[in-house]
Amino acid sequence: MQIVFMYIIMGLSGFFSWKYIPIEEEVFRFFAAHIVMTINCFLFSLLKNNSSVYDAFWSVIPFFFCVMWAIIHSETLNVFHILTLGTVSLWSWRLTLNWARSWDGFGHEDWRYIDLANKSGKMYPFVNFLGIHLFPTIMVFASMLPLFYIFSDANPNKIIFALGIFIALSGIGFEHFADNELFRFRKRPNPKQEEILQTGLWGMCRYPNYLGESLFWTGLAFIGQAYQAPWYTIIGSVAMFLMIRFISIPMKEERMLARRPSFEAYQAKTPLLLPKLFKK
Repeated sequence: MQIVFMYIIMGLSGFFSWKYIPIEEEVFRFFAAHIVMTINCFLFSLLKNNSSVYDAFWSVIPFFFCVMWAIIHSETLNVFHILTLGTVSLWSWRLTLNWARSWDGFGHEDWRYIDLANKSGKMYPFVNFLGIHLFPTIMVFASMLPLFYIFSDANPNKIIFALGIFIALSGIGFEHFADNELFRFRKRPNPKQEEILQTGLWGMCRYPNYLGESLFWTGLAFIGQAYQAPWYTIIGSVAMFLMIRFISIPMKEERMLARRPSFEAYQAKTPLLLPKLFKK
């Protein structure tokens, strides 16, 4: 499968960049490797003329980080490290497998990328690299930044650590059930264009998957704070929420209003992100 081969090449480029780039500070070595992998992903997207090559990058790279950390700190890993790396790996594999089961091959490209291409015209190669590839890479790296501090000599605040793990796992749970409900809905027999998923978690809020994503990154910020990570390491999770709330969701809302006549009624009765637990 071509996409798997591409990601193997990206992973190897990241490993050798991390290994041979002459940078001593661990966080900058990881960042350099992350950028190299992003550039390779961009080049593959040009080769296939399809920016959806990047789609799995979002969820694969945090697992790459976990593997690298486990190798680097293998002799000092403790239960807190294992819980943290296990939680991130669970999120990574779950989201990647959800992407894989919906992958339609290179004949399909995310509608958001197509819209950006149509709007940006000749500037699309720059928009493609900066907006579709580099910007999300920086967002993910910033949101992973708190975890660089879990390998310090500091003992974690166990209450804050437990809260962080709980929030992150809650986010994974929200995404898992929301994605499964959406997958079954899309595979329903005799689908109609105007139908909207309004049951289960999707009856409690309009974007339970985005709620889960926000919770996961918030949990990582709490884990970092349990290790007394600098305050600025929470900026990544805050920025992630703002991107979801004010970029991703509005784009989706606009598309749904244009394509689903009944979506306006769904909007009126269903909260955006905070679940409606009780029905009148």
